[in-house]
Amino acid sequence: MKGNVYTREKCPLCGQKFQRNDNDIICPDHLTRPRRVYIQLYDKTLHKCINIWGDRKGRFESPSHAFRVLTKIRAEIDEGSYDVTRYVAEKLKPLKFSNWSQVWLEKKKIETQKGLKAPSYFKILQIYVRKYQAFFGEIDIRDISTKKIYEFYLSLSGKPHYIENILSALKKLMQDAFRWEDITNMPRFPKIDVPEPDMNIIDLDIQDKIIQAIPDPMDRAYILFTAREMVRPSETRALQWQDIDLKHDRVIIRRHFSINELRYATKAKQIKHLPLDGEVKRGLLSLPRHLTSPFIFWKGKNGRPFSESWARKIFKRIARAQGINISLYNGTRHSSATEAADRVGIDATQEFLHHTNRRMTERYVKQNPDRLRKVLRIP
Repeated sequence: MKGNVYTREKCPLCGQKFQRNDNDIICPDHLTRPRRVYIQLYDKTLHKCINIWGDRKGRFESPSHAFRVLTKIRAEIDEGSYDVTRYVAEKLKPLKFSNWSQVWLEKKKIETQKGLKAPSYFKILQIYVRKYQAFFGEIDIRDISTKKIYEFYLSLSGKPHYIENILSALKKLMQDAFRWEDITNMPRFPKIDVPEPDMNIIDLDIQDKIIQAIPDPMDRAYILFTAREMVRPSETRALQWQDIDLKHDRVIIRRHFSINELRYATKAKQIKHLPLDGEVKRGLLSLPRHLTSPFIFWKGKNGRPFSESWARKIFKRIARAQGINISLYNGTRHSSATEAADRVGIDATQEFLHHTNRRMTERYVKQNPDRLRKVLRIP
């Protein structure tokens, strides 16, 4: 398969066909050259002649440009590395990063619609993919090397945890491309040193004062449940009366909300069986039940699920009124877990929180330095 460079144009001055002269196409009388040229060769894979009108950067700028590409193709054929999809536009277009990543995102959307991915995850993924497309643009996904990944990493700004999340999602994208055999080599990703998060916590006496100061019974019961049972606010929001065993003082956590979609699993994809706190039980029994809504915590005539954002606002406003600046998550789950880890130890706390990784529970232990007081010299 030798192939050659051709043009469909004629000399604009004399109307004669251009002539091929070594590695050039020219009118010998007027020294004019065609504006559009193409390479034609027979491809054994496709079993037909193919016309190549440009390289990956665009159309051929001149006949000499086309001849250089033809020389490159011949060398690739000789060494056995020739790949038609790197030259044929209809094969090349789907592998441009902007196109490939958009198709990949559409697949993640389908997974979300089928309940395989959380809506909150897909929402963040959309933001990340726009960042990837802005950087990699029209580059062939097969040409994204370890060096290119590192250059993207250097272009990012923000906290280490944020950068790690962006790179982790990009790594998943490239792993899918490798698994689907659209790329043959998996680039290496830089390791990000993420410092341990500094969790802001409060004493449980202060936590109780904040909760007791919440005037609305529904608001107060929602935040009390989140604090005492040490669950995520999204899990409290999804709680239904069928999950409560008032006879044996037990509660099952088996759902959570992702944005406004109810998902039939916890965020950690577990089902938690927890003992029911006595004060929490009394708070639940005092709540009105909606005639049609299954949710324990609800708002409005239609019994729509309680708003997590509303709970965050209420908790922060009451806390600030008492001179404390803390979020709902830190003031409830994190503060309660820190006290529990100091009181009953890591193992029981880990089991209660359903942490699969012990290091996650160990973070709570580090929040309370009073347990180390015995290390100090006693006067």
